[in-house]
Amino acid sequence: MARFIQQPRRFPMFALPVAAALLLLLIVRAFVPRRRPGARGRVRSTVLATLGMAGLMVVPAAAWASPPYHGTFSSHEVFVDSEVCAPEGFSVDVVQDEVLAFRVFFAPSGAVAFVAVHVDYRAVISANGHTIVERDTWMDTYYPDGSARTVGNTVHIQGQGPGLVQHDAGQIVFVDGSVQAIHGPHPQFEGQSFCFALLP
Repeated sequence: MARFIQQPRRFPMFALPVAAALLLLLIVRAFVPRRRPGARGRVRSTVLATLGMAGLMVVPAAAWASPPYHGTFSSHEVFVDSEVCAPEGFSVDVVQDEVLAFRVFFAPSGAVAFVAVHVDYRAVISANGHTIVERDTWMDTYYPDGSARTVGNTVHIQGQGPGLVQHDAGQIVFVDGSVQAIHGPHPQFEGQSFCFALLP
């Protein structure tokens, strides 16, 4: 009876640049300040952990010679946030959906050039008989030197009817986790709360 010896699985060397890029994304994102301490301030650890694990999967051997490595992750959460409007004395009910579409770009040498993550965020936030709706779309770009850039409509909240509650738009540049430059209005990022629209 022949016995077969199972060869140990080898980590594919071509997956290393992708794994490094996604690890970079996880590390940099951990140090970039959250946009608000409330509904979206809940760090997307599950999605990002999944994103990191994707780097360990098989990718095309010539990843740097072909189109960027890419993938999409989504999450749906329903929860009560007791922190975001705590100074105003109430909690909010949140239903949020988020889709992250990432691309890992490579330099001709095969090294990671940058990682771009397109975020599509939707939330319905309710309290005291009032409801506001948030619809945001933006791009986060992470570079190997530890810098990052956020561009787009990071906050677009409307109240009941046509009223605009809050709008953050433009660009934010981060270096080593600290804000280097802000272009465009970013009231929420700079500390303004949307809770006034949910007051009793």
